[in-house]
Amino acid sequence: MPVNTSKRLYTQVASECIHEPVQVNTVVVIHPGSLNLRIGRASDTFPVTVPHCIARKRKDNSVPEYRTPWMIRKEREHPGARKQKEHGLKAANDSLEGKPMDSGEYRPPSSVKQLHSNNIRVRGQRTDVACPYKWTNTDRNVPFIIGEEVIYIKPDTGYSINWPMRRGRLNLHDGPGGTLNAVMADIETIWGAALQTYLDIPVKDLKYYKALLLIPDVYTHMHIREMVNVLLNRLGFGAAIVHQESVCGAFGAGVPSGCIVDVGDQKTSVCCIEDGISHKNTRLTMEIGGCDISRMFLELLNTLGFNPALDLRLYPDSLLVQELKERLCHLDHNRYGYLEESIQIKRPGEYITKYLIQIGDELVLAPLSLFSTDMLALQGENLCRLQRRNEGDPADPHDDFYLKQVQTRQDPATKMSKKKDNQDSAREGPDLTLDESGLNILQDDDSNDIPDSMAMTDTTKSRRGDGEEDMEEECTVEQVAPPLMGLDEAVLYSIDKCKSDEMKKKMYSCIVVVGGGFNFESTQPWLQYCIWKNMPAYFRPMLETMDVITRPKEMDPQIVAWKGAAILACLDTTQELWIKQKEWQQFDVRMLRERAPFVW
Repeated sequence: MPVNTSKRLYTQVASECIHEPVQVNTVVVIHPGSLNLRIGRASDTFPVTVPHCIARKRKDNSVPEYRTPWMIRKEREHPGARKQKEHGLKAANDSLEGKPMDSGEYRPPSSVKQLHSNNIRVRGQRTDVACPYKWTNTDRNVPFIIGEEVIYIKPDTGYSINWPMRRGRLNLHDGPGGTLNAVMADIETIWGAALQTYLDIPVKDLKYYKALLLIPDVYTHMHIREMVNVLLNRLGFGAAIVHQESVCGAFGAGVPSGCIVDVGDQKTSVCCIEDGISHKNTRLTMEIGGCDISRMFLELLNTLGFNPALDLRLYPDSLLVQELKERLCHLDHNRYGYLEESIQIKRPGEYITKYLIQIGDELVLAPLSLFSTDMLALQGENLCRLQRRNEGDPADPHDDFYLKQVQTRQDPATKMSKKKDNQDSAREGPDLTLDESGLNILQDDDSNDIPDSMAMTDTTKSRRGDGEEDMEEECTVEQVAPPLMGLDEAVLYSIDKCKSDEMKKKMYSCIVVVGGGFNFESTQPWLQYCIWKNMPAYFRPMLETMDVITRPKEMDPQIVAWKGAAILACLDTTQELWIKQKEWQQFDVRMLRERAPFVW
């Protein structure tokens, strides 16, 4: 009996091609961030936002407490930090003074000495109003605590606090709770408790629900595998799918193509999206974000003589600094002079203390630290990251190391010759078929039956085709990560990695800023000015418009990506990409290579 040469590795029966109607109330969208976890049903108007951290009761009181630092960074502990900061501050002042105001005049700088002499004499006035925040009651001796209560746990109360994600990736470190197993255990506990507490979904009922997980644009393959494993095997969701934050941000903003700039609390990612596809070469992640602006703002206030003894090692004080930054800072260069501002210091268990101080250009200089990154005085490795090749996984036989060795560039004549050889050999021996990556898969009629759910659909074929050229380039050349750069430079770097001038023009025409780390007044004109000034001159006449969108659809930029993911979860084209629990248990990470809506 002749061998069927059209036989594929993965097949699918017609019954599984028929998709059930989308039940959006049974789809849970999970967006894990370095600071906050946003979680909710796809049918919800807004997600539930809680701190993405956990406090665990120490079993051995002789072991000291461990608390993951929030705003304090080891990368600033180097001999040249002071000079680097001064150099960055000078560059920021020069850019502020060099940009003319709308009136055509140049902005007069404020005097630090004058502000310092005024603020150094200011004394805090204690009010009769008690702080609305209370210390968390730890007398219950519960094994763990999640949510906002973790922020207000007093030091030395027997709880260690961990944040499972830092700088846009898993928080692996040498301290307690820093192993991969410990971090995944924290994620399982946080997500499971959040589902029960805030969404009222018992863990035992998760088999009736699906989960859509947002992942960073620049990701580590093994980390994503572990997260999906938590969803399907440990929490017990019936099905799951992963989507990249930039693609979800584009859908949430209603933009089919553009350069997506996602500024979070601890990382900033830039990526070019074209027709819902994230181009791998354009992805860039920098380990700076909103918390670095908050720390910079506090340091600038200290130089003005205002020092309310805030300790950034304490979470409540860090949260207070963040609130001050969000309320006071802006990028409106038309506003200048001295602003008299009343600052309230709120500490749990104490009365509110008021300070009446004067502030000048510091309100603008703090956000400019993301443009002049030397102000942050950071030195170290991996401050700027690109998408790396798959590190290799024993559970994935067709990983990038395998592809690198077997995938070769062939001219058309060679391909035709190889195709003819394959057809000849198929008449005489086992079936040699081409899978989606161009690999020859050896099969015969005695091979084990493969579940029908592993079939490759037409949508998947198209997606693979879009990324085939990227895969070939990735297998031959490994990009070198650039040094830490400003936000405008990162946008220019990402767009420059586009393959054609037509695509670059499309990206320059639409730049979308999402995330909560850079949500300041007048962000749009300042970013547009910096990009226009530094972009290649020959592109300027080609552009009919340059739209910089900072509040897509008048929506809170912090939830744009989550809303986009909720939209994607409801599309008919998404239904064939769900990874079912049984499929994951049998094929593991291979399902991500098969079903992920991007080149895995």
